[in-house]
Amino acid sequence: MLQKLQQWRARREPWVEGNWLALDIETNGLDSRNDAMLAIAWVPIQPPLILLDKAGYRVVKSAVNLNQSAVIHQLSAADIAAGLPLYDVLREFCSVAEGANIVAHNAQFDLAVLANALKQHNATDSANSLQWKPQGVYCTLAAERKRMQRRALSVQQGDLTLAGCRARYGFESFAGHQALNDAVACAELFLAQAYRFGAGHQLTVKALLNEG
Repeated sequence: MLQKLQQWRARREPWVEGNWLALDIETNGLDSRNDAMLAIAWVPIQPPLILLDKAGYRVVKSAVNLNQSAVIHQLSAADIAAGLPLYDVLREFCSVAEGANIVAHNAQFDLAVLANALKQHNATDSANSLQWKPQGVYCTLAAERKRMQRRALSVQQGDLTLAGCRARYGFESFAGHQALNDAVACAELFLAQAYRFGAGHQLTVKALLNEG
């Protein structure tokens, strides 16, 4: 009951006072339910700041066969072999993300990968099970799609990629397909979207979450 009350209050705060955490996860494929998590990155957002000094990037130790996806994400077999155990990575992330509103580009995919990784760990190590769910979720891709629909803009191929969305806000290109770079790029896009959407009126955490 107390947790629900705290969540209710948090959602009615001004969005600039919210607890925001940008997230990006790299996998060895596009199947969120079956492909392995290779790397995860996060960066806290304290509007108007992105707290790079508190950002995290972790590679997951895995025995999966690397395919072209891993190459795209700039990961080698040596990187994966030197990574951290899945439990250690998940435990750290769950601690950092406790009570946070997650910000991600195509958030549905990242959260599905994360949920599957937690389920996989808990099934094999129930003694050290991990439980986590986000306070709220903001998807920069979904928010940009809504914005384009309101302006009756047609969506062309590439328009809703992270790079395509950022370009409409005047951001320069970035070195994508690396988890930390993508998390920071997503955080920048989030701030641009939020300030534009909230211009001229008091915007709450709840209203912004509904937008994304």
